[in-house]
Amino acid sequence: MTFYTYNYLHQSQGNWQYARMIILSVLALIFIVFLIHYLRNRLDVKYKDLSIIVGTLLLLILAMQYDDFSAVQSASKQTGQITTVVKESAKRLGVAPQKVSINSTSQNANLMIKTPKGIFRIDYNSDGTQFVLEKVELHDQHDIKVEGKA
Repeated sequence: MTFYTYNYLHQSQGNWQYARMIILSVLALIFIVFLIHYLRNRLDVKYKDLSIIVGTLLLLILAMQYDDFSAVQSASKQTGQITTVVKESAKRLGVAPQKVSINSTSQNANLMIKTPKGIFRIDYNSDGTQFVLEKVELHDQHDIKVEGKA
């Protein structure tokens, strides 16, 4: 069973999005530079070809970004909900959120948290607005892995 720390969940929300935005910005800057060179030297065809290649690449990456936007937004929302559950659980148990890890990155029915005080199962009420922490004992605790730094 794999548990994810609060820091792992918090950091994984936007790392790839930042990398994509940096790549898009660099490509847009390169496209503008090549376009300016082409407009200054209309007889030099290599800048026209380079600007067309970079522009096409930029459009392709923008299309992929748009396609992944809803999936990333949904995943980010679920991760945000999970971090809220981790913070609330830590508050109820009187431990720091950094010492709490959870067994899923998305909200599902079988959530468990691992704290210095033990392992707890999270039971939601029927409408999913409130939860209760129930201490559990796992039979095989040797298979527990924790992703992220505590």
